[in-house]
Amino acid sequence: MDDNVNGVAQTVDNEDLNTTAPNPPLKWQMPEPVFRRTSGRLPQGFKKELEKAKAERAGSDPEVVNEIVRENPTNTNEPDAEPEPKSSTLKLVLVLLGLAAMIGFIAVFLTVVYFFFLS
Repeated sequence: MDDNVNGVAQTVDNEDLNTTAPNPPLKWQMPEPVFRRTSGRLPQGFKKELEKAKAERAGSDPEVVNEIVRENPTNTNEPDAEPEPKSSTLKLVLVLLGLAAMIGFIAVFLTVVYFFFLS
């Protein structure tokens, strides 16, 4: 075959003729994991500081802030109360309504298919 394309000689760079394979990439290695342990709770005294900051932001005097903190003692050692689970009756009613809606949709769909394609 000829080096001419459309009657014009093509020039080739020397870099294009280099067929040596590139250096293989270095093997990636995952860094060692860092395990941290927390209690999942706020630091002690955080709630008091938060209440002070809220009161200061509202423009209260520092004395009033101290009274608010004394009136609302918070024990950070006790976990907050767990929320009560919602009623299972509501879940059951919603599931039954969902099933009835699905059955109704299927019935309407099959009726439409029957009247348009099978009759």
